Amino acid sequence: MKKSLGHRLCSIGALLGLFTTTLAQTTTYDLPKSKYGLPVVNDVNIYKKIVAADPANELVDMRQILPQAQFDVTYADTTNFLKRKLYPTADVFMRKPAALAIRQASENLKKQGYGLLLFDGYRPYAITVLFYEEHGDTTFVADPRKGSKHNRGMAIDLSLFDLKTGKRLSMPSGYDESTPRAYHSYMDSDSASLAHRAILRSAMEKVGFSIFPWEWWHYDFKGWESCFTYDLSHETIRKANKSLKSAKVKR
Repeated sequence: MKKSLGHRLCSIGALLGLFTTTLAQTTTYDLPKSKYGLPVVNDVNIYKKIVAADPANELVDMRQILPQAQFDVTYADTTNFLKRKLYPTADVFMRKPAALAIRQASENLKKQGYGLLLFDGYRPYAITVLFYEEHGDTTFVADPRKGSKHNRGMAIDLSLFDLKTGKRLSMPSGYDESTPRAYHSYMDSDSASLAHRAILRSAMEKVGFSIFPWEWWHYDFKGWESCFTYDLSHETIRKANKSLKSAKVKR
């Protein structure tokens, strides 16, 4: 199939960065801008159009991609750093190419006896704005003027568990811990935790992800600069995907 204009511009954006991405998005689709000036996909009909034009833009359910994975979506309960429920459902979605890469990482890790534990993936832009306005420090939260890789479905928060016992593997810090123990450069930890962090990093880097230096759990997928920033609920996306699949079947 011939690639759409949006897809070609999106590919160019991967090389030229966020400015080109923003230009591509606004010239291809009439996207509204947030109060911080960033174009966002907050209309489900626009989401359906961009997915129909390029299926790589679909945000897919990781429970379907990784049925054997463990999930601990703290933003869907009160155990997160803001101590209140932020997501109405405990979902983890990712943009399709990133999701498939994670599945490959999972297959590779399975050979070593490890499984993936997922904390978070796609994050609605409104949550990123909330984090920024309540936390402020852009070391640990994204600048809403640029948006987060999570908003693009191109960042994943995850860890490891033992496939035999089902128990989580130790890491140098807890998830979402805003201390130096969370840094990849932190070495003052027990040898097992450092080894687990290294195993996860190796597995993710082999399939195209890169580290975020200050969070051992956070990985960004290559080409995130070229992707749309989404501000739709997980449930809205789920319904839209179902509708798109139904329409495809009827053709």
